Amino acid sequence: MRPPRLSRDAVVEAAVALVREEGLRQLSMRTLANRLRVTPMAVYKHVENRDALVHLCAESILQTLVLPEERLEPVAWLRRLAGRLRAVGLAHRGLMEFLLEQGPVVHPALVILDRTVLKLHAAGIPWKEAGALHNTFFSWLAGAIRRQEPWDVGPPGTPPPFERFFAAARALPARDYPGLAHGVPHMRATDVGREFEASLDFMLEGIQRRIDARRAPARKRPLRRQR
Repeated sequence: MRPPRLSRDAVVEAAVALVREEGLRQLSMRTLANRLRVTPMAVYKHVENRDALVHLCAESILQTLVLPEERLEPVAWLRRLAGRLRAVGLAHRGLMEFLLEQGPVVHPALVILDRTVLKLHAAGIPWKEAGALHNTFFSWLAGAIRRQEPWDVGPPGTPPPFERFFAAARALPARDYPGLAHGVPHMRATDVGREFEASLDFMLEGIQRRIDARRAPARKRPLRRQR
């Protein structure tokens, strides 16, 4: 039985399926060819190389993300977007690493950048500051999602990540390192979902303060007396 005729869309669809199963880092032209039951050369006829394939996968994956309702205030809009992007990122391991390394190079990521900056600017944030806030927020968001990936892939009973960190912290005398002694136990006990929400709160509170400061009415200067 002959394999179905290839097209670029079929290649990308199969590649995205592999990313969901094994992660973006594991994607290769050979593994994709095996999935499609063709030779690697057949894949190269539709996609130039692995870099181009990764780019197409990232674009296809992010196209599934639905932007929040436009009526929402900026912080509520960002909160909802963060939750949706987290779900997409955790379902496609390696996607956040790609965005951290390459930036928002694919069209759906550029759309997110554009809408975020517009939202912030409409709330009174100057263009330059709105762009900087976007970069700061989404760098944190991609890093937070990337950090969570190891929790989601290990089989039951797998030790949690950062065991070396916790061991190194425990080995230090509490008297000399009171910050570690008091802080690390809480870090270890934190549920990853609650940790993400707490960090998101910190980020969004800072953005809301900036918006509130811009929206606050400027104090009127006292009128000079006419001479």
